[in-house]
Parts: sequence; structure tokens; C-alpha cells
Amino acid sequence: MAIYRLIKIKIMSVAIIEIPFQTDLLKQIDSFVDEKNCSRADIILEATKMYIARKQNWQKIFSLGDRLALKNNLSETDVMSEIKACRLEK
Repeated sequence: MAIYRLIKIKIMSVAIIEIPFQTDLLKQIDSFVDEKNCSRADIILEATKMYIARKQNWQKIFSLGDRLALKNNLSETDVMSEIKACRLEK
């Protein structure tokens, strides 16, 4: 009796784009590609994902700060004063 498993494969659509790079930056990418034994596309894709994740994380941090400031009725001046006070304590 054979047992069959259904494997669900998610197929993502792919778009191919052209991006102009400064020659020096492209040389750095190529050097990194040679060192890591991967493709330019791999490096650029990973860098893009990291950039987007970092931007999203910072946006979450700023949104949290805005919500806390609103909840606690804090102004930007209040926040800056607290930062200066904390830095002076160190």
C-alpha cells in the first residue's frame, strides 16, 4: 500500500528589474559575491530585505514613542530633557 503526501508549494511571482549602480559600488558587490560564492541578485535581495525590516522596526519604535508621549502627555522638550538628564547621570 503506497502512502501519498500532498505537498503544497507556494509559487511566488517574480519581476526582473534593472538598477543602475555606481561602478565602485558594483565592484564592492562583485567582490562580496566572489567571497561568499553567491550571486549579485542574492546579495541585493538580502540587502533589500534587511533595509525594509530595519525601516519597519524603526517605524514601530517611533510609533510606540508617539503613543507613549500622547498617553503620558509628554512634549518633545520633556523627552529631550529626560535624555539629557540620563546622559548626565552616566
